[in-house]
This record gives sequence, structure tokens and C-alpha cells, in this order.
Amino acid sequence: MVTTNFIKKIVDKAVSEEVHNAFTRYSLGEFVKEPFTLKTDKNGLIIKGGFEYVNFFHQFLAENVREPVQVEGVIESVHDLGSDLKKIGVQYEEDRRFGKSGKKFVLSPQKVSPETYKKMVKEFFADYLLFNVIFSGGELKLKKKTTPKLGSPTKDFIKIKVPDTLVKAFQTDYLFDIDSSPFKQLAIEQTYAVHDIDVDLKLLQKDANLARKKAFRSGEIKRKITVDGKVVKEYIIKFKV
Repeated sequence: MVTTNFIKKIVDKAVSEEVHNAFTRYSLGEFVKEPFTLKTDKNGLIIKGGFEYVNFFHQFLAENVREPVQVEGVIESVHDLGSDLKKIGVQYEEDRRFGKSGKKFVLSPQKVSPETYKKMVKEFFADYLLFNVIFSGGELKLKKKTTPKLGSPTKDFIKIKVPDTLVKAFQTDYLFDIDSSPFKQLAIEQTYAVHDIDVDLKLLQKDANLARKKAFRSGEIKRKITVDGKVVKEYIIKFKV
């Protein structure tokens, strides 16, 4: 099974470019993240998380759905994605990003094959995948279809309903450090503490923005897990990404 959870990849010492990019926005200091919450219902799981999980939840679905899905929303990017969207057969219209560089690629409601959805996620993962997905037995839905202001709270920015058929895969990927006993509600609270940023000084003189993106950050993640109102685990994950 392909791991899509960037926290698990850090634990597994399998840091990828995607994991690195998830931390480029952080400077030195501590950052209390929005809670990651789960509830069980008769059909599976209902999960809510902050903005940082948007692309990774898309990646989880793209790796696991086996039937056509319906997509609707936008992809925001500083790059021109038009020709690539046409190549994979996705219908879109272009619009501008208000107060930001780049464009919005507005996706009209349309059904795409699981292969096309996987290509969309893979090819545009470095961009902002701000579109909803309806799939067999479940749904991925965003609170807003625009990128939030840097530093603004994004609690419950994304909501995903995972059907019974995908619950085991989700638990393996995102609840990797939690006992598999049944639960009704679960919350994961995390604080990122960035202690050091290793910047290429030569690149910094040429292109400060690129140097920031390429810099390696090290520190720790304080992770607290609460199950049905009881704290069951609290520990620290050290990282260098």
C-alpha cells in the first residue's frame, strides 16, 4: 500500500519532495495545528482536517478508488496548467486569482475515470487541488475553493467521508500509531516546532524565495491522540525535511 500521510512518511524515514513542500511555509518557532478529527457512523468514517491535508487526502483517494469519480471546483497555480489538463481530458475554464499571482483552473462538474483522477493528483500535486470529489460510497468536500491567507486558521477546511470499503486503508495510513480498537470519536492534535532552518547561502543571494523553498527544516512534532474523550497517547516525532 502506498503511504500518503506525510506524518507517517516522516516516522518511516521516507521523506519525499511532497513532505518537504508541506513544511516550506514554516519559519522558526512553534505552530499549533488545527485538530484532525474522526467520527464513526454506520457507513464508515467522517474525517475533518486543516488546509494542509487537502492534497494528501486527494492522494489517498486517488490511490484507493477503483470507480469513476465526479470532480468539481478549482486548481490554483502559478503555472499554466491548461495544456496538461487538456491532455488528460479534463474540462476547465480559466479565471484569475484575486490578489494573488497565477490562475484558477475552474473544473466544471464532470465524471472522470479513476486513472484520470490519479493523473490529476500526481501531475498537479505541487499546486492547490481545491476541488470536491464524489465517489462510490463517499465524498471529499472543501469549506472554500480558494487558498487561505498565510497564517489564518483553517479548522475543518476539508471533510471526507470514507466508506467501509476504505476504512482499513485509511486507518493503516493515517491512524498508524493508534490501537485498532473500535471508537466513536478520535482527535489528533499536533504542534510543529521548527528549531533550525538550513539555507543555501549562495542560492539565498540569487533567489531568496527559492532558497526558502529549498531549505531543510528540522525540529519536532508534538502529537497528542484523544479517543472518546481520553488521551491515549502523547509523544514527540523528530523531523528533518
